[in-house]
Amino acid sequence: MIVIRTNHDIPTSYLFAYSEELIKEAEAKGFKVAKIEGEEISEATLRSRIKNRKPKFIFFNGHGSETSLFDDKGKEFINIHSADVFKESVAYTIACNCLIKLGSAAIDKGCYSFIGYKKPFWIARDHKYESTPLKDNIARPIIECSNIIVKSLIKGNTVEESIKKSHEKAAGNILKLIYSKEPLAPASLQALVYNDEALSFKGEASAKII
Repeated sequence: MIVIRTNHDIPTSYLFAYSEELIKEAEAKGFKVAKIEGEEISEATLRSRIKNRKPKFIFFNGHGSETSLFDDKGKEFINIHSADVFKESVAYTIACNCLIKLGSAAIDKGCYSFIGYKKPFWIARDHKYESTPLKDNIARPIIECSNIIVKSLIKGNTVEESIKKSHEKAAGNILKLIYSKEPLAPASLQALVYNDEALSFKGEASAKII
């Protein structure tokens, strides 16, 4: 399992912080997790780790576009031409728009299943917690729904089952937010609904990582 995590602005700092528990859970279940972070994020490093580890799962947190993933300096490091890096693996990118073209290119180049978002990925947040993301109860329900996909996959569920669990979690969180008296709840609700609609996959619905 390879985890690529950027951490260079507020949105990526949130994803970085909330991915810690995913790494711990994966390791507790026996996965050997290779992390690529900071200055290490590059196509060359990723290809080297893939060659040495032959991962069944590649997980990316950060910024993206329809065609690309961006490194810790906001520069493209994987695009539709290098999408063969996902060959013979399940990929999940928590990044804007990546499913549209990058996901298709990855599948064409041998990726078993590519999970991602066909629109921008939104994280509503309470600005007073930007330096302590894990305390932000506005962002938490949103990221919980994206993270549950990883939790489900490492338990042995299929891509289709894992996405279903995310939709179910989103439905529950949406219901709670509708009745919440928290002043910022509408922002959280809007982002959650938007992300849930944007979440999808390409490739094999029955693909697993174990």
